[in-house]
Amino acid sequence: MPFKLGEQESVKMGVGRDELSLSSPRSLLDCDSVTKYTWEEVHNHRAANDCWMVIEGKVYDFTSWVPKHPGGQLIMNGAGRDATPLFYSYHALHVQAMLPKYLIGEIENYKPYYNWQTDFYVTLKRRVEEVQKRENLKKDSKEMFLKTFLLLALWAMSWYFTFKTASIFAAMVFGIFHGHIGIQIAHDGNHGSYSRKPWLSTMAACTMDMIGASSMNWEMQHNVGHHPNSNRKGDYYSEDYDPDVKSGYPLIRLTPNHKWLPHHRFQHFYIWFLFAFVALKWLYGDFRSIVQQRYQAFEYWKLTNFDFAYALFTKAVFFGYTIGTFSYAHGLWTGWWLFFFFLATQSYVFIFMFAVNHLTEDTQFPHENSEERDWAKLQILTSSNFGLDNKFWLWFSGGLNYQIEHHLFPSICHMYLPYISPVVRQTCKEFNVPYSSFNSYFDALRSYYIHVRNLGTQTEEQVQKTD
Repeated sequence: MPFKLGEQESVKMGVGRDELSLSSPRSLLDCDSVTKYTWEEVHNHRAANDCWMVIEGKVYDFTSWVPKHPGGQLIMNGAGRDATPLFYSYHALHVQAMLPKYLIGEIENYKPYYNWQTDFYVTLKRRVEEVQKRENLKKDSKEMFLKTFLLLALWAMSWYFTFKTASIFAAMVFGIFHGHIGIQIAHDGNHGSYSRKPWLSTMAACTMDMIGASSMNWEMQHNVGHHPNSNRKGDYYSEDYDPDVKSGYPLIRLTPNHKWLPHHRFQHFYIWFLFAFVALKWLYGDFRSIVQQRYQAFEYWKLTNFDFAYALFTKAVFFGYTIGTFSYAHGLWTGWWLFFFFLATQSYVFIFMFAVNHLTEDTQFPHENSEERDWAKLQILTSSNFGLDNKFWLWFSGGLNYQIEHHLFPSICHMYLPYISPVVRQTCKEFNVPYSSFNSYFDALRSYYIHVRNLGTQTEEQVQKTD
């Protein structure tokens, strides 16, 4: 959850409660500074004991704050880089009053793509914070803890039946619950939204490693890459593009910003087959990223020996309790088949839940020439919801049916997203911001299929002409 300064802390800093607004911290940030830093200099300070980051062109040294950060290790997502989108999306308005304490200079030639100081974003944040306070959404969700217990129990039971029976059906059920641990528990954990207690969110994040993925790599791809740059083209060799829409290219084309190739005309047929191998691709990609200490252009914070040992240990555990135990109990050949069906099912669970959130007919794909630069508006224009106010889809999708709200406020537990959704919808209506939401999941999936088909049959020039 976003951390807030207490009243006493605010008074010590000379900022009263009535002054804690976006406009007040902005004036504090605009103080004169003679010290200029290059991006290379900032990038060299990306360790837990040496942590710098950039927020709206200002350089901050948060080294002394890292051990005290209420979000725990999550602060390292912004180490050594432009942390502006991470800071604004994770923190309440008045937290910005603490920034001058850590200010050390400015970045050279800062040219922001997004605009953060907009009436729409400020109004939206203020209203959502009022809902959080009124509904007491700062407390941990008992429903979230119940869901965690049920999922882990069903996951363990489905593994046991696969181990005992060598049933492909049991392996596929195991894959379903395996995938949902990532969607329901690890996703919130890696956003720091699982619990107010950092150690609980960290444990939830570690379930990503338990199911064979990498929590470190997920944070780079998802928190640092995808969330700040939803559907954005940008430069593939810098941190200003969405790695998710790059995924699968050139086999599949998911955005009009990518070059059309002849085989894409068939992608709406063969893409469903490729989905089966997504988890296998992640396993390979995790090893490569950890060795290189980067996910594509998104470089990790400086990893310690413990980080490397942890990554290798969790991979070994994953292969041990899956293909290792299956092969031990039923032979190598059967073990491999059980592993394949389990992993393929997990892949489909992930893809079918995440694909419909940003890749539909209504979502937009920003690029360097796009006129809209309001970050909050772009989070809405590049996302779509489905099945709102439906308890089943909230539980089954891990809150991904409220993707717009999640992208705007990733620090809020997904069980609480229905509380803030009416406010988001009302504010969008007042500011004439299109809010895309499908009545059902199947409507969203159909729209995803049409989107993939259209991008396969139209060249990028043809698609852009219709934008």
